[in-house]
Parts: sequence; structure tokens; C-alpha cells
Amino acid sequence: MLSVMLYRSARMQSMTHIREQADANLSRYIVSLQYQLDRHRDLPRLLANQHQLINLLENPEDTQKVDTANRYLAWLNTTMGATDSYVIGTNGITLAASNWDQPRPFIGNDYSFRPYFQQAMEGGAGRYFALGNTSRVRGYFFSYPVLQAEQIIGVAVVKVDLEDIEADWSDPLLDILVMDEDGVIFISTRASWRFRTLGYQSEVDGHALRQSYGNHDSPSTKSQLVSRPATSLLTKEDIARISASRRYGAAPLLPLNIIRQEVSEQGDLLLTLVDTPSATSAERAGHYLLQSRLLPEVGMRVAVLANLKPLQTGIFKTLSLGLTFYLVLAALILFFSARNRMKLRHQNELQQAHGALELRVKQRTQELTDANQRLQQEIEQHHQTQNQLIQTAKLAVLGQLSAGINHELSQPLTAIRHFADNGRKLLVRGKIETVGTNLEEIAGLADRMAAILQPLREFARQHQDAGRGVNLQHLRQGFMVIMGSQLEQQQARILWPDGLEKIWVAGDIGRLEQVLVNLINNALQAMAGRSLPCINITVKKKKDRVQLSVRDHGPGLSADALTQIFEPFYTTKSTGMGLGLSISHRIVLSLNGRLEATNHPEGGALFTLTLPSLSPQEHHEP
Repeated sequence: MLSVMLYRSARMQSMTHIREQADANLSRYIVSLQYQLDRHRDLPRLLANQHQLINLLENPEDTQKVDTANRYLAWLNTTMGATDSYVIGTNGITLAASNWDQPRPFIGNDYSFRPYFQQAMEGGAGRYFALGNTSRVRGYFFSYPVLQAEQIIGVAVVKVDLEDIEADWSDPLLDILVMDEDGVIFISTRASWRFRTLGYQSEVDGHALRQSYGNHDSPSTKSQLVSRPATSLLTKEDIARISASRRYGAAPLLPLNIIRQEVSEQGDLLLTLVDTPSATSAERAGHYLLQSRLLPEVGMRVAVLANLKPLQTGIFKTLSLGLTFYLVLAALILFFSARNRMKLRHQNELQQAHGALELRVKQRTQELTDANQRLQQEIEQHHQTQNQLIQTAKLAVLGQLSAGINHELSQPLTAIRHFADNGRKLLVRGKIETVGTNLEEIAGLADRMAAILQPLREFARQHQDAGRGVNLQHLRQGFMVIMGSQLEQQQARILWPDGLEKIWVAGDIGRLEQVLVNLINNALQAMAGRSLPCINITVKKKKDRVQLSVRDHGPGLSADALTQIFEPFYTTKSTGMGLGLSISHRIVLSLNGRLEATNHPEGGALFTLTLPSLSPQEHHEP
């Protein structure tokens, strides 16, 4: 009787310890998994607003727009750490992909059968886990519709590789399983368990997970959502439906070889299974405690299988200590009945040790829970900080444009008001001819204001064809409209060369104004604090190229800055996002040009913009 009680107590304590550790590890893994997914969840929504992809979907046969979209998607993958990203037409055919230069690109593939495509075509965000149809790599897919004039013109998709999560898990006594709505294991720390079925699914779980995926199954499939016991198999209809979706390729979807299952007194689900389907020997079986949690928002169930090998060791140790204690106690009762107080003291010490152990386990569990909460808070703060930086950059551009408009239009508006007031007085006096002169002056001032606004419209307009001609004199005029107020406030001078009206380059005036504004802004910041700052601009024409150089008289660039000056988010200033020169560099590359940074021999930084030149016969006005 005593040994039975000791055994039950030891088993309960060891099982409690294993359960708490499994639950803590399950929570940690779920936080890690959700963090990986949350990093990329909003990327398709961002892609759906990019003009490179919208231009491609409007003109899918334009090879230049295909190339621009491919390179943009490849840059996005490198920057954001995604596995693949691509854009699909409304017919399900892939038009551009980040792996366009790989041996097996996605371009030309038909993904209309994928649920994430169908979800996006219905107007919502899609998500789906599957084996890649081309790459054969497991991935989680996020999708979002691309809209133009409130019409869906395509779908943007981002694929995330979750295999790294498996590699990061190294606990030999704990296995991780991630299952879909059918109970198919698609992530596991054991390679032999992937694309097998655990059979652990209920009607509520299946309904919740299918709802999270958008219910893209056929009506006949939906009616088959019935509760299954833990050792049940997929029906023929289930296997046919999964195979038709090509979700897991040709995987046979065999069940794990569960030879026994039971529920403990504490409600724990205990499984005994063999690692391979053909093995049936109990000697090769493993005993596990199953802990799982349903994640309907991402369409999956996450489970851990805690190996019960430590259970026997813990029971043996506890039984050994208990039996030894009671044997000694019996001996003391028989031979030293007078020492009953010592017995009570030993019992109190044992209870204190047991309580201290439980307290330590609870403290460790609370520490893990607090760490998980801090990680979630840091993720939220990261998203908030990123949004604030983007909003700050937008406000800075709006402020600069507003200053230019106010400075350039204030004088014409004042003059128009003056001529209008004089015209009213002259009408009263009957001087009709002089009134006509005033009206001519007002018309001229209106033309002047329209000319001032034209460069601003060019600057705000979306990118146009890089082959269009741009006159450097027009570029100068547009730039001065935008930067005139800032230059006047800082008492800065820009020394322009003569003959700009005779030089034409291939490009888009709006994008070139953006590059020139970034270069001049950097030059002014490099000379901050100096009186009467001066910037030299030189132009050289060499065969079929034109070189425009911007030189400041600041301290110049360090060796480290020269190697990283065009990398995103690199900056030597205490403020700013470090994106101006990176964006300018990419704009110039898209115009078949070059942007280079050096130090001038006489001091200061020198940025050289090289663009293809055009003859007077080649350029054309907008």
C-alpha cells in the first residue's frame, strides 16, 4: 500500500513538471512562430500600392515593366528577408517574381487553384500554408489584391519559409508539430513526421481553421466536417480533396503509428507511437505527453510532444528516496521510539523542499511568460516606430513643397490684386483703354503662375518613360521653384554653368528633380553653420553621355561613408532615415545612368550624375 501511494505521488509530481515545461515551451514556440509571420503579414498590402507592380498589371506585355517589377521584388526580398514574392494577373498567371533570374522562376506559372489567390480575388487578404508547386519548399503564403479605380487587377503574394524554426529547436526531449485544419503535420522537428497525420482534430477545430482560411473547399467537403478520434484516419474524400489542391504534392499523408492512447487522471493526453509506419514492436515505441493549442487566426494547431523518458527516472528517484526514508523511519520507530520529534522535523523539511521546488517551477514559468509578453510589446513598438518614421518623411516633403509654392506665388498674387484694384478705379473714371492694359498684365501674371506650377506638377507626377527628353534649363527652373525659398532663407548660392538650354538628356523631369533636390539638400546640410554657403554645378558632355556634378565646400566624405553612401538607412546625420541617396541611386539606375560619390581634390564632397544624352532631333516635349 505504501509503495503504491509513493508511486502515484511520484508520478503525479513528475507529470506536473513535464506538463508545465511543455506548456511553457509551447507558448515560447507560438510567440516565435507568430513573430515570424507578423514580420511579413503586411508586405502584400504594401506591394499592392507600388507603382512598379500596378504599371506591370496595366501593361503585362511591356518587357521593360516586367524587368522593373522583377528587380523591385528581388530587392524587397533581400531587404525584408522574405523567401519569395511575386505578382499574379487576374487569370492566375504569374507576371513577375523575385526569383526571375533563378533556374526555376515562378513567372508563367498558373496559381489560380491556390486558395490564397482565390481569397485575394474576392477582395480580402489571403493566407495559406502549402508545399511550393515550383520550388517544392514548404512555405506560408500571404496575399492581397492590387486595386486600380476600385477594380482588382491582380494579386501580390509573399512566401515565408518556416523551416528555420525547425532548425532552431534543439530540445531532444520535446518535439514540435504544426498541423493544418485536416490534422496534416506540415512543420515538425522530426523529418519523418512531416506530411503525416496525427488524427488529433475535432469538429470545432476543423470548422475554426477552415473559417480562418476563407472556406475555399467544395460544398461536399464542408458537409464532411465531423469529429474524429485521435487515432482515426483521413477518409478517401479527404485525401482526394487535399490531393486535388496540390497542397502537399505527392505526399501519401499516412497517419503516425499510434499504438496506444490514454487520458491521465489529471486530464493529460498520453500517446504511445512508433517512429516509422512499418514498425510495431513496443520496444521501439516512444511515450509522449501531448499539449496543443489552436491558432484559428493563422489557420493552424501547434502541438508539442514531450517525451516521458524523464518520467520513469523521476519516479525511480522519488521512490528510492521515499522508500529509504520510510525504512529508516520504521527502524527509528522500532528501535528509537523516543525520537518521534526527529521524525516530525524530517517530514517538515521534506514538505518545505517540495514547496520550494514547486515555487521555483512557478517562478521559472512566470519568467518565461513575462519574457514572451516583452517580446510581443517590442514587436508592437517596432511597427509603431516604423510608421512614425514614414509619416515624418512625408511631412518633411510636404513642408518643403509648401515653402516653394508660397515663395514663388506670393509676388504674382500681390501684383494681380494691385492691377485688379486699379482696374476698378479706372472703370469708375471711364479710362477703358488703361483697364485693358491692366487686364493684359493680369493675364501675363496668370501665365507666369502656371509656369511656376508646371514644375511642381512634374515633380509630383508618377514616373514616366525613361526615354523622354529633359532639357537641363527646364530642370534648373523646376528645381529653383522647389528649393528657391530654402536657398533664400539660408543665403545659399548655386553657381550654374551657361548653355543649359542646349543640352538634353534621356529621363523624366520629375524623377531628376527629386534626385537634384536630394543632392542639393545633402550639400546644404554638409555646410550647415557656414555663412554664405556656395554649391558649384558643372556639366560636361562626352559622346553619348552627359555628366552633371554637384560639389559642396563641406568637410567631405569619410572612407567608410564612401563605401556605404548609397545603402538604404545609412546616414552620417543625427536625424533622417538615410533613404534619400539610396532612392536617388535607384532612380538614376532606372534611367540607365550612374550616380557616383567622391571627394573633390580641393575639398568637399562631389556627386556626379551621368545620363544618356539626346540630340535636338531625338527629344520631344510632353
